[in-house]
Amino acid sequence: MTEYLKFVLQAYNIYTNKIHEVTPRLFKVNDHQQAYALKRSALTDKDIRNWEGVYRLANAKNLDTVLPVYLTKDGQFFFRHNNSIYYVSPWVEETNHKRNKTWISNFYETLADVHNKTKRTQKLPMEKVSTPFTSFQSFCNNAKNHLLTFVQQFEKKRYMSPFELLVCTQFRDIEYACTEADKRIHRFLNDHEGDEIKWNYSLCHRNLNATHIKKSYFVNWEHARYDNPVMDLVIFFHQEIGHFNPASDLFIDLFPSYTKINELTLPELQLLSIYLLSPGEYMQTIHHYMNNMRTESMVQYVTKLQYQYRKILFGLKWSEYLEREFESHDLDNIET
Repeated sequence: MTEYLKFVLQAYNIYTNKIHEVTPRLFKVNDHQQAYALKRSALTDKDIRNWEGVYRLANAKNLDTVLPVYLTKDGQFFFRHNNSIYYVSPWVEETNHKRNKTWISNFYETLADVHNKTKRTQKLPMEKVSTPFTSFQSFCNNAKNHLLTFVQQFEKKRYMSPFELLVCTQFRDIEYACTEADKRIHRFLNDHEGDEIKWNYSLCHRNLNATHIKKSYFVNWEHARYDNPVMDLVIFFHQEIGHFNPASDLFIDLFPSYTKINELTLPELQLLSIYLLSPGEYMQTIHHYMNNMRTESMVQYVTKLQYQYRKILFGLKWSEYLEREFESHDLDNIET
């Protein structure tokens, strides 16, 4: 296996006998001087220009957090071999995996720096923005009705399965989350003046999780594109919070570490709440269970439901934080 990797590395003038497979797509390479990360990417020809643009932008904007890639002998960002695209970057050893205050603050500051330095703003017709959220508002209202139907059906049984018992136990919280999402959508659609809304775009990683955060660097920018900065936070929280995570409250308490560098508008804060409150994946898990799509064990179904439930609970805590720290201030200003 290593022979073809050695051939790829020769394009970078890297010669080594020591190659360690970290994942089927990631290899740690050592020569006599340093370590490298060799990645067999999932990039397509359509993605390459956008991916290369990340590193050109990082150079232009002095984005130190974007882990650089080495150029080939021909001055290219990547090397193509056997219909695969490879690239090489410095190997960064992550030593601190704990989600403590220091880790979370550093994460927020690093992400905010990228978003702030690459921010662009344009005005969009409110009608274009509001249409999908109006549809989602209807989805949340329907989800409440469907969830109640499921609970009533489960409660008629003499003996409920662990999964069904969990759905009944969690019903009030999910129902409240749907109501809260409806409120957030209403405020999002009304927290602006006129027929247009200012919409911010920043360079977004679009695949942020703990494995892509190495010390002060973000790695694996293959999914990156310009989007509203809230999307990076949504994706990160969805991947991080669903697991049992005792540090979830810290992500809320330390959020000012992000906003002091890249301030979010009130509609953006509402947008973040809407995504975090979404019952979509929770309801999908129940539908799979009810439609006999049970390719997994009961334990796996319970685990999956609990995973989605934790994310929604975090969304409820986030909504409370938004109410307390931002909206109450606006109400005080109106009253004075």
